[in-house]
Amino acid sequence: MMIAFTYLPGFVTMIFHGMPTVWRGRHRLILCWLVFMQAVHPGRHTLAEMARWTPAAITAWRFGRLLQAAYWNVHLLVSWLAQDLMATLPAPANGILYLFGDGSHADKRGARNSVAQKGRISQHHPWFFGLRFVLLMAAWDGYRIPVSFRLILPKRHPGYRSENALFREMVGEFVPPCWAKLVIVGGDAAYGSKANMRMVQDRDKADTARRWGFVFAISRTWKTVEEKTLKNLVTHLPRQYYQRTQVPRETAGKGRRTFWTYHTCVCLRHVGHVTVVLSKKGRNVGPHNTKLLVTNLAELTPRQVVSIYQKRWAVELLNWELKSGLGLGEHQVRGDTNRSEKSMGIAVLAYLFVLRVCHHEIIPGKPWSIFQLQHALRLRAMTNQVEHKVKMKMATTRKAA
Repeated sequence: MMIAFTYLPGFVTMIFHGMPTVWRGRHRLILCWLVFMQAVHPGRHTLAEMARWTPAAITAWRFGRLLQAAYWNVHLLVSWLAQDLMATLPAPANGILYLFGDGSHADKRGARNSVAQKGRISQHHPWFFGLRFVLLMAAWDGYRIPVSFRLILPKRHPGYRSENALFREMVGEFVPPCWAKLVIVGGDAAYGSKANMRMVQDRDKADTARRWGFVFAISRTWKTVEEKTLKNLVTHLPRQYYQRTQVPRETAGKGRRTFWTYHTCVCLRHVGHVTVVLSKKGRNVGPHNTKLLVTNLAELTPRQVVSIYQKRWAVELLNWELKSGLGLGEHQVRGDTNRSEKSMGIAVLAYLFVLRVCHHEIIPGKPWSIFQLQHALRLRAMTNQVEHKVKMKMATTRKAA
């Protein structure tokens, strides 16, 4: 259910009151309208479709001109709203903040987009055509917050940078909240590179206010300083060395998951002394289904390492929510990289906006989704619109009398 909005609710302008940029003309108002409609619109998130439910002065052409303007930086707005949200949400008791990165893609159909590319995740997945991006998420106590994103350009593009290089840039620019005493950076095997690990180690040395650590999945081709590969450890380790470990699920009251783990301290080349945890879902599972996790936090137990890596699933859920609930990649834009990047950034801003307005709907310890928060925001916005119409009609009646 949807109604046409004739005015912008007051709580929207209050949240975007302190945006750190200088706007030209009516671009600030157009941006507020675009983010608001991206958050509350239940259908397709094309510019033309969302403009149908706005006042006559707010058109799809104005939305497109805003996305085409090159003077404002969408990454600056995402960082500002994410910092404001992290300062608003309740802090965890243990002071631990998790940072996870993940790459994904948004399907497109128009072949005239200069940054669209084709590919597939692996040989077992179908081919896709669309925009590739990498997302950085902050998580604690069930909250998942997108704090930064980058568009992955095609390799033929002169400004191409690898996914890991973009990930290191986002982590390097991230400013943790004041309550964070330990920041743990994590990712799957695609992010388990020596450059990423050294980046976290350098950040730990430079940051005197908090500790930095990492939990990455790595490939079995890694070698120790003795020129021994981890593949030999995984292949020839007897199964009686594995110990049964029960890891609690992320959702409270849903039981635990069982893993079989083995841990050892090794000295990896180019990284140094780390703890390697071998994890599999059954004691008799073969070495091909064994996951290798590595961390530089020596005080963590295998159970804690596996539990931290399981939290990485939240970034997959975040990607799905951005595409299904916020219409990431559905804007019909083409041309330069600037428009495509701003188009994706609007969906991230809308996600942060929904969390900022409706975070009180999240019950600690219980699951939540962006669709639940969008429903509450939609009801609030439509109630304000009906009240506004009633007030305007009563004012018109008084003037006529």
